[in-house]
Amino acid sequence: MVNNTIAAISTPLGPGGIGVVRISGSLAHTIMKRLFVRKKRRNNRTGRSSEEGRFTSHVVYYGHLVEPGNENIIDEVLAIYMKGPKSFTREDVVEFHSHSGFVVLDRILHAVVDAGADLSGPGEFSKRAFLNGRIDLTQAEAVIDLINAPCETAVQMASRQVAGGLRDAVEALTVTIARLHAVCEANIEFYESVEDDNARLTVQETLSNSVMPEVTELIKRQKDTAIFKEGVLLAIAGAPNVGKSSLLNRLVERETAIVSEVPGTTRDIVRDYFSINGVPVVICDTAGIHDTRDPVECLGIIKARDHFHRADIVLLVLEAVRKLNRLEKKLIEELKHTRMIVVINKADIADKEAVKDTQQKTKDIPQVKVSAKTGIGVAALKDLIFNDLISGKKVGEQAGATPNLRQRTILEEIRQKLQRCLLSAEAEQSLDVISGLLNDILHLLGDISGNPKKEDLYDHIFSQFCIGK
Repeated sequence: MVNNTIAAISTPLGPGGIGVVRISGSLAHTIMKRLFVRKKRRNNRTGRSSEEGRFTSHVVYYGHLVEPGNENIIDEVLAIYMKGPKSFTREDVVEFHSHSGFVVLDRILHAVVDAGADLSGPGEFSKRAFLNGRIDLTQAEAVIDLINAPCETAVQMASRQVAGGLRDAVEALTVTIARLHAVCEANIEFYESVEDDNARLTVQETLSNSVMPEVTELIKRQKDTAIFKEGVLLAIAGAPNVGKSSLLNRLVERETAIVSEVPGTTRDIVRDYFSINGVPVVICDTAGIHDTRDPVECLGIIKARDHFHRADIVLLVLEAVRKLNRLEKKLIEELKHTRMIVVINKADIADKEAVKDTQQKTKDIPQVKVSAKTGIGVAALKDLIFNDLISGKKVGEQAGATPNLRQRTILEEIRQKLQRCLLSAEAEQSLDVISGLLNDILHLLGDISGNPKKEDLYDHIFSQFCIGK
């Protein structure tokens, strides 16, 4: 356990209904006794409660916070004492729930510090929970994901990890690898070489049938679910005045981009955010692609093309009132290696022959007819985008472990060592080699769950938390 007592404001600063100041450490209870005055049964002479100092763990008390020394009232609060180890940090924890606001929370925090606490650093409460064995590293990182979750699906995934989904998967893999390692070591120490073949076979069958599929599936889950945590980038492409800005406004359901009959209104990137079935989306309206010598328009077109090639999906907007022009045919060829959806806009005033010609020339590309003006076809476009994004991914069925990028990187290293281990067993190499590889895998699994001795790594991870968490 860490010796000092820490304190921080655990709710966002600013006007609000409730603000929370959290304290953790051996002095938490002492600080509560010094600053908190219970409301009921006050002594007329001292103002102190006749039950002063007798706080039951996990009970909410109502009263006032006072400044240490002069006992000036700071605010009317609720106070909770949680005796360790039955707390988030497994230390004594106190929370003061006050009115929110810059001044009042700052006064409370200063009073707590004056009473003996130190200011907390970013993520220090969660770090103590990890160091004290309350949570493992996968659960701590899931707290970050939960706080930063951009959509409902990401919240659900993070909640499963906070509850120990990945921890349980890693523990199961660790038990299996440790057993195989013990088999190898036992054969090395006690048995004749005739037993080596049996040990190699045990290792080979277990890794092939159980461990390797599980590790591969965990890696795949991270790749499949990354879009729900990180979001996706959509870029709208097309010639001037085809309705790109109107389409952006229709998708985000607000007037973000300027809509005008004058071609070339959009010269820079216009960006906004929305979600499709729980997937967070960043959508960019770009400058219309056309021949121009205007230096500002040329710069806008260069930036537009850069976004096309960085986007997860390009929405190529064409018009339903005319056939493709030369530049549009060239743009289709330019974007053929990107993930693209053809959006045939202005369906409310469509020319049937023009639409038929456009559909024929883009028949190998997913396409949909819409009217950005009336909303016709926009729901179908969203479905098409969503289906393209999650194609082949069973995201909705993920009921178990979902690693983050750091954990996936370690799992990929584990998979490489598993492959080497299998090759070594097939080649009938020494059990010493196989045992060494299995030992390396055990250490890597430990890096996923967390080894409290690796202070530098954990300082980096917990620095990503907000102060007070």
